[in-house]
Parts: sequence; C-alpha cells; structure tokens
Amino acid sequence: MTISYSKTNVGDILKVVGYGAPGYAENGDLVRVVEVHVNSVRVEDRDGKPCEFIFNCGAARLDPTEWKDDFPKEVTE
Repeated sequence: MTISYSKTNVGDILKVVGYGAPGYAENGDLVRVVEVHVNSVRVEDRDGKPCEFIFNCGAARLDPTEWKDDFPKEVTE
C-alpha cells in the first residue's frame, strides 16, 4: 500500500518499501514527514537527515504506518 500525498500529514511516520531509497534508507526503515506538498513529501530519518520523495515513484517507495502526528505539541500559556 503506497502513500497518497493528499492523505499524508506532517509528523506521520512512514516505512520505506519497494525499491527503497538507495543511498538514503534501507527497506523497512522508518522516516518522519516534515513537509507535505502537492506532489511530494520531505522526510527525515532517525538522525535528522532529510530526503524528498516526489511524484508517483516517490509515493510508491513509502507505506503509511499506524503512527501519526509524531511531533510534540507546543505548550501554550
């Protein structure tokens, strides 16, 4: 199951699948969404290293997971 950019949100945790992301991540690695655009998402790995997945080929390399909204909420006073 690949992701849909329109249903993906900042903070979602995604799993690298399929052809993977050579030079960036292995299949099965988890990444966190830091930006969402119409035809792409920018993610970071566990070390904070960024990568952008674009168009249909990028979406096919990512699967959604059960983990959503992984960024801590800011405390408001």
